[in-house]
Amino acid sequence: MEAIVYSFLIANILFFMYETEFFVEYVKLFKLNKLFSIHKYEKHLEAMPDDTYWEWIAFEKRSFLRKLLSCPFCFGFWINVGAYFLYKDLGLFVVTLWFSFVLYLVLKILARKSYE
Repeated sequence: MEAIVYSFLIANILFFMYETEFFVEYVKLFKLNKLFSIHKYEKHLEAMPDDTYWEWIAFEKRSFLRKLLSCPFCFGFWINVGAYFLYKDLGLFVVTLWFSFVLYLVLKILARKSYE
């Protein structure tokens, strides 16, 4: 049962972070604009309106951590590693890893189909 719960949770985290402006809007809400350079990102959007915050941050200042955060599969892998350390069950890790990625891709496809 934990595999299903963690898979849905991780897929939702990935979907909201990478397919919506969830992160940027909450940064603005909590007045953390300077910390996350939201003003620079919004200026960048004027020139490149299709870029996401995560794509912008990966190319603004190249570092391993920024590249890791810009990739939903990389970030999802490390979230799954964190869930693995809660239960220390390799079988659970493998199931949640693949199931969370499949669910994320299904959510992504459904969101794109809904706007067609």
